[in-house]
Formats: sequence, C-alpha cells, structure tokens
Amino acid sequence: MEKRTRVFVSFLILAFLIFGLYFFTDWFSKVTGYFSGQDESERIANCLNDNGAEFYTAISCAECEKQAQVFGRAFGIINRIDCGDKGEKCENLRSVPAWYLNGNIYYGAKNLTELEDLGECQ
Repeated sequence: MEKRTRVFVSFLILAFLIFGLYFFTDWFSKVTGYFSGQDESERIANCLNDNGAEFYTAISCAECEKQAQVFGRAFGIINRIDCGDKGEKCENLRSVPAWYLNGNIYYGAKNLTELEDLGECQ
C-alpha cells in the first residue's frame, strides 16, 4: 500500500473514531442522565446573579421552599435577602417570596422559564 493511501485510511479511521466517541458520549449522557456541563437551573441562577437579581425570603415561607426546589443545588448561587421569620424585616414588600429583577418586584414563586424571561437570560 502506498504511503499516501495509508495516511488517507488512517485519517478516515481517526475521523470515524472521533465521531463515534462523540455520538456514544451523547447517547450515554441521555441514557444515564449524567451531564457534565452546566445545567439549565445553574445557567439561569448565574445569569440572575450577574443581572443583580434578589430573592426575598422568610423562614416560615413554604412557597420560598418550593422556589428553592425549582433551582435545586443552584439555589445557593442566588442572592437571597432574609426578611425575618414572617417577613417583618421587609416592610416595603406585600409578601414573600418576591423577586427583584431589572428594577421591578415580582411576587410569588416562579418557574425557570418565567425567571429566564423576567431576568432577560435568553
């Protein structure tokens, strides 16, 4: 076999292996649920934090806990303001939970899509 032919065949085999590994890892991550990159909630939490968002919460707020569950581990990234046991430290708010996003206050727990839109995190 000519040297040129061997180089070409070697290149094809290498390209095949690279594409094969790419598709295998994609399939593997979908099947096992393992994903090594940044997940959606972490991406949105970082964006909200970068845009100066604040989450107002209280200890006795069940809806605040639901908001934390929406983010999971990424909730630790969010800038949280503790309004006391029943919200007494945040007298200027009607209720908690509340989000301060882009100069506006939004009341109630939000899903990730709503926060992505309100926080301009597209």
